[in-house]
Amino acid sequence: MSTAHAPAETFPVEVPPVGDMSEAQQCGRSCAWCDRVLLGRPAVDLGERDDAESGRRLFPRACPDCTRDRVYVQLVTHTARCGQCTDAGTYCPDSAELRRALREGRRL
Repeated sequence: MSTAHAPAETFPVEVPPVGDMSEAQQCGRSCAWCDRVLLGRPAVDLGERDDAESGRRLFPRACPDCTRDRVYVQLVTHTARCGQCTDAGTYCPDSAELRRALREGRRL
């Protein structure tokens, strides 16, 4: 099994609301988006996070297909709205992390 790990800080990849995720999705056993079982399969770590509403600690992961599809859309949306990414010609930390997840999804 191969899992690409996210950095320890908050990860900018948006995942479904915790109320829409199964327990398996919340703890990383299934893809955060399509619910495909990930145990023994390649997966991208979407970053450990706390959910303020439920008080739960989440460990979402994603299959390579969903990572490529969902993170690409998030990256395009982010770079169109982020002043640093569009004006300064450099990538902000969120953009860098979205790009990392996208690369990892393509490698798996």
